[in-house]
Amino acid sequence: MRESAAVSGAVERLRESGERVTPARRAVLEVLDESRDHLDAETVAARVDAREPGVHRATVYRSLQSLVTLGVVAHTHVPGGPTIYHLTASTRADGEQGEHGHPGRHGHAHLQCTRCLRFFDMPAAWLDQVREKTLDAMGFEIAPDHAALLGVCASCRQSSEPHEGGTHVH
Repeated sequence: MRESAAVSGAVERLRESGERVTPARRAVLEVLDESRDHLDAETVAARVDAREPGVHRATVYRSLQSLVTLGVVAHTHVPGGPTIYHLTASTRADGEQGEHGHPGRHGHAHLQCTRCLRFFDMPAAWLDQVREKTLDAMGFEIAPDHAALLGVCASCRQSSEPHEGGTHVH
């Protein structure tokens, strides 16, 4: 199986930083690259185990943490749920969309529906104006790719079933 451009880019960044490219790290990168879903650490560990039997779950968790620290993998905190992981835009030479035409797969922000709990990706650039205004007015720098924004998706808004607390999200 041929290595994707995203995995090759991540491996190259690791080597340029003097970091080891272990089978566990490579498997984590491949699992994240191949998935169209938002994966938590437990799911990554299970998929790595299927790919590289014998890689201990704790090794996967340490690999995720070190890859985040090295800037090859990004994580997003999800209210009431586990942290999710994905490859960063800098792992790709072009910094553009990921494979499979997945919009904003790299360099994106996350939206989460508070009713159905599904995730949606949006280009982080859509928040540039909000980031600039917040920085200018408050001196606060927003990291839109680090946390999910909450709201209600189109399907749930059209649903006839009322939701506890209405559609207003705090």
